[in-house]
Amino acid sequence: MKLKELAIRFLENKYLAFAITLIIFVLCTMPSESLPKTTGDKTAHFVAFAGWAFCWQFAFKNYIKTLILGIVYGVLIEFWQGSLPISFHRSFDWFDALADGVGVMIGLTVAYLLKILLLNSYTKRG
Repeated sequence: MKLKELAIRFLENKYLAFAITLIIFVLCTMPSESLPKTTGDKTAHFVAFAGWAFCWQFAFKNYIKTLILGIVYGVLIEFWQGSLPISFHRSFDWFDALADGVGVMIGLTVAYLLKILLLNSYTKRG
């Protein structure tokens, strides 16, 4: 099996998409003092949800559903963080939800562009 085929099979695995969903939930639930210091909270949200959307698009192949689910998931995470105890140092933030939504759109765009690239390289050989 070629490396490209192996990578595609890995990305199309639904368990990967669900694992990333769970990882994001766990990271967003942890007390903020337990998390490594990053370049910025919004950047972390953006990157996490771009990766989430990229993997979900490969696994489920539905741009509209992935877009809607990603945006709803980002907003629900914020409501969840708003309900956590004060000691977790988490709160509801619309700008985090916005960073999540923009991340979802970028992740879907990258998935779309990669799909075009893969199809073009496949049709040129055939």
